[in-house]
Amino acid sequence: MTVAILVALLAGALSLGVLSAVSFGRREEIELGDGCPSDEEIFDLGGRVIDLEPQR
Repeated sequence: MTVAILVALLAGALSLGVLSAVSFGRREEIELGDGCPSDEEIFDLGGRVIDLEPQR
């Protein structure tokens, strides 16, 4: 029974490896357009600092 479990795990690992190696068509790369915010808009580098330490 232990051998059967090991064989099943090995077969599953091999089939997942083969599936990941096969390309199912090239995925289109996501192009960042003008609609996406820039880093400066997301992260307010000159803004307030939030202190997460508890006050005693």
